[in-house]
Amino acid sequence: MYLRTIFFAFGLMLFSLTGIAQSTAITLKAEKKTASTGSKVCVNISVDNFNKMLATQYSLRWDPKVLEYTGVQGFKLPFLSKDNFGLVGIKKGFLTLVWIENNLLGADLPSGSTMYQVCFTVKGKAGSSSNISFSSSPTPFEAVNNKEQLAKVSVVNGSVTVK
Repeated sequence: MYLRTIFFAFGLMLFSLTGIAQSTAITLKAEKKTASTGSKVCVNISVDNFNKMLATQYSLRWDPKVLEYTGVQGFKLPFLSKDNFGLVGIKKGFLTLVWIENNLLGADLPSGSTMYQVCFTVKGKAGSSSNISFSSSPTPFEAVNNKEQLAKVSVVNGSVTVK
């Protein structure tokens, strides 16, 4: 699985270098939540315009002084599992995702649908907060549809506020 993910990520980068026409933009959205110190909070990661998609990749960032990563769950895309997430940076406050629709047919999610949830234990004190931000570092934004066209990626960042 690991070698296949690396191979696919390399293929995505080649697509971006070949000047393939871009399709409609997809939008990645993180939910805004409020939670108490010591509680567990799961943030929905949802999408708009996710039609006939073969693959996507990006990084997700948060403040590790406020939130401690505990896992991912609630997978709604075919072939999406915890194995698609890179955990090397969780102590530094980032998680990477590389997802591939293995049948190469393209997957659809209705606009506003949750792709998965990222969960944390709240460590911050009341009044503190952490953004839940999509990032192109260390894993660059990429999205490819079933016509092997790159889709633009737009984002709506979320947050967790400690009450």
